[in-house]
Amino acid sequence: MRLLKFLVVLLIYPSCAVAGAEKKDALSAATLLPSFQIPYDRPALDLLTAELRGKLKTLGLNNMEGLKGEKLSRALLLLPADRANSGVLSFELEGGSRPGVYQCEALGRGATYARQIPGTLKGLIGGTTIYYAPADIMNGITVPGVYDLRNITPDRYQITLLGKPEDLKGEEAVLAATANPDGKPKPFFSSVWKHWYPADARVVPVDMTWAEEYQAGTQGEGRPFLELRPTVLKPEERARLEAQLAHNPRYYYGPYGRSGWAVHTDRWEDAGKRADPAFAGRAELEDFRFRDTSGCVKLRPGCLALFNEFVAGQAALGRRVQLEVRELPDFTGGPAGPPAGK
Repeated sequence: MRLLKFLVVLLIYPSCAVAGAEKKDALSAATLLPSFQIPYDRPALDLLTAELRGKLKTLGLNNMEGLKGEKLSRALLLLPADRANSGVLSFELEGGSRPGVYQCEALGRGATYARQIPGTLKGLIGGTTIYYAPADIMNGITVPGVYDLRNITPDRYQITLLGKPEDLKGEEAVLAATANPDGKPKPFFSSVWKHWYPADARVVPVDMTWAEEYQAGTQGEGRPFLELRPTVLKPEERARLEAQLAHNPRYYYGPYGRSGWAVHTDRWEDAGKRADPAFAGRAELEDFRFRDTSGCVKLRPGCLALFNEFVAGQAALGRRVQLEVRELPDFTGGPAGPPAGK
């Protein structure tokens, strides 16, 4: 508990160091932010991680003491106030073949439009003006605060694929990645979209559940927390709602009544996507920032694979796994100028 309280202070006052004599690396927002503009035209995992490892050896966020004495580990997502730009996700792997701190780019924008709609926020990507949904509506920007994390794997989750049955033709890899392996009941439930999985389906989405008791002292504190169940009309939607509530009666409780978040990726980096004439000229191929998020957290596939390993590894050690999302008004995604390497 002492460590958690100190972490909150730490992120507000960058000069502070991580609590505990054994924590010698200073951790602050200033330390975690990149010194360069994130190169949105290609994955930035290696570049961001290399700079972060030049500053510190550990984040000091694994194996902390929780509010009830439980052990927990956290990843930290720092997002700019202008969600047209991406933020940075930082986490630490222990053991295995790839131990160490990692950092990658991450989007946390709301549903995005090319024209202004009442209530939307204005942003700029390169020379393109966009408009995106605010935090207090469904599919709005990722809400700052603390979330519990679980990999959405079929050994623990009953998984329903959204969309029409005909959309799943040729999706054998995704069907296999979401199918119940033994037919037995699972403790959790989640609906997912097929485009959250690359065509080879080697990564899985990560479930984000609002950690109600952990918001004190974070940017989640004081946000309206209420139940807002969706209006269900179609039989398949009603069946999905009932299945969700059977597994988690409080699933539809969240800030502003929101629910259903995930950390996931997409298919814009699939082999052959760029060569497919159906997607010629799409901005998502050239600039990570144009990709759809709708309130979830969007990672590139390579980073999600490592993040899956973080979530699974910490859970296997008996720790509660969390993500803290924090918004920084002065963070713009890096200094002005051309992307690094250009």
